[in-house]
Amino acid sequence: MTTKKVVEAELKELALKKLLNAGLDAKTAGEVVDVLVHADATGVHSHGVMRVEHYCERLSRGGLNANAKFSIEQVSPSVAVLDSDDGMGHSALIAATNHAIELATETGLGFVSVKNTSHCGALSYFMEQATAAGKIAISMTQTDTCVAPHGGATKFLGTNPIAFGFPVEGSTPVIVDMATSATAYGKLLHARETGQPIGKGLALDKDGHETTDPNDAVTLLPFGGHKGSGIALAIDALTGILMGANFGNHIVKMYGDYEKMRKLASLVIVIDPAKLGNPLFAMTMATLVNELHQVTPAPGVDKVLAPNDLQVAYRAECDRSGIPVAEGVYNYLIS
Repeated sequence: MTTKKVVEAELKELALKKLLNAGLDAKTAGEVVDVLVHADATGVHSHGVMRVEHYCERLSRGGLNANAKFSIEQVSPSVAVLDSDDGMGHSALIAATNHAIELATETGLGFVSVKNTSHCGALSYFMEQATAAGKIAISMTQTDTCVAPHGGATKFLGTNPIAFGFPVEGSTPVIVDMATSATAYGKLLHARETGQPIGKGLALDKDGHETTDPNDAVTLLPFGGHKGSGIALAIDALTGILMGANFGNHIVKMYGDYEKMRKLASLVIVIDPAKLGNPLFAMTMATLVNELHQVTPAPGVDKVLAPNDLQVAYRAECDRSGIPVAEGVYNYLIS
């Protein structure tokens, strides 16, 4: 399927209109759209505006609370729990990150667990939010299961992503944002939408055999074998189990059970390096990135890159020529 280049302002306007019509207030809808378009503009289309139709469906059928009222319980000077009242996960993580930044500014550390939440989009957005304030950040969230554990042939783990953000003086932040699966489930959906095959070692078919056909793929594989499998389990423990929420195969499915609230859990940790006695952290990070770029590249490689260099370049290209949107997704947005 072909894609269409859309300028950012138009894409935001189209997505916003859909979410407003689905019952979200302007503030919440705007926050969701910002997170979605950020994903598309950095090449993470699996978490972009292709998700709007799903959110609208879940809102219409009662699986999301369009009128959620967030509440924060301050457990200690550095630790809090945000109850998102089954609202939009994007807004919940924005609020949690803002609160964690405030706590870190005061105490050096902000640890905010989020409960009763939903899909929150690309974690890199919240890393940018924290690094813009000069802070270090870590975030993670659980998902419903679609990943086989190491050595397994059927699902047991979620894609359970984790992200890290580090401010860099005079440049874009260093952000590591990854699913613990070999690929994000949304990228599988994007491959189906665009008619593209997926790579090897990413997914299994219904019989437990590896496949490169996204239409045959029913179960994803963890990245790095037992390593990704173990990290995914740890993230489920630090989010769902910590908050007394569901975990593993007990989590309400994203694509299915549209009438049920998903009750997911997430975690945001923000650190103020200045409070830890290092006001030069961002400057030192700039040195680290510069030295990384100077590492001799392997044969066939042009340059050694920092983790999100490709996303930064993709965003710059989108600013110049528009954001690629799958034709089917665009047609839905304009309908």
